[in-house]
Amino acid sequence: MLPLWPNDVRGLPNAMARSALFNVAGHRAGKRELLKQRPIEALSGIAITYTGEELRQDDEDVFLQLLHIGRSQDLGTVVRFTGYAMIKDLGWDNSSKGYTRLIECISRLKATSLELQVDDPLTENGVMGYGGSLIDKFTFRDLKTGTSMREWEILLDAKIVALFTPTSYTRLDWTTRLRLKPMAKWLHSFYHTHQQPFPMKVATFHSLMGSKAKQLRQFRASLKDSLQELVDCGFLDSAKVDQRTDMVVVERKGQAGARLNWIQ
Repeated sequence: MLPLWPNDVRGLPNAMARSALFNVAGHRAGKRELLKQRPIEALSGIAITYTGEELRQDDEDVFLQLLHIGRSQDLGTVVRFTGYAMIKDLGWDNSSKGYTRLIECISRLKATSLELQVDDPLTENGVMGYGGSLIDKFTFRDLKTGTSMREWEILLDAKIVALFTPTSYTRLDWTTRLRLKPMAKWLHSFYHTHQQPFPMKVATFHSLMGSKAKQLRQFRASLKDSLQELVDCGFLDSAKVDQRTDMVVVERKGQAGARLNWIQ
């Protein structure tokens, strides 16, 4: 079974939060790239190889909610929900476009092949990993009222529980996440995995987020706006891009004055 986190949070493996697996492009940002055995940018100690259609933050929202529903039962058994209930939990528009978006996200998560490796802190020079799909399989049944009341049965791979050891996953504030734009969502997940965030270069974030911005200047402006979102919602006490070093420096709520470790 997955860990039994509270109803107001969602669980996500740290390795996914510290990578470009779910990138920051908006769901309306144009055609998604089809990737084949593509290495995914990630922090040191994490290696991800991915095959499938490019994943974005709306796919992560759906994945988080599926894990949340499935946390109270044995993995390898079905996760049941209706389209209406899922749309409501995601905070998406209750419209035909919203249900089409949900169907597309579920299909995308099914048509994935993922190999993820992380350094194993319990073994010298060892790694632990997961290989499989984000959704194993699914079935559905449409009622006469249409896709809004479509009954889904999703099967999550039981082996994915290996990514949810006490030190390998993080709990995200769900209410806050739902209010954020895609880039701020990525930062919210990323900084949830760091009790004492360390400064990082803007260029590093550009890679880690899988940003499609061609110019770093354009990306930097969006990054500043997204950091301000996290300050405004109370998740961060402060955030800035140092003009001299081009490093992102943040303080999580309650962490003012904490010692920071710098990376280049």
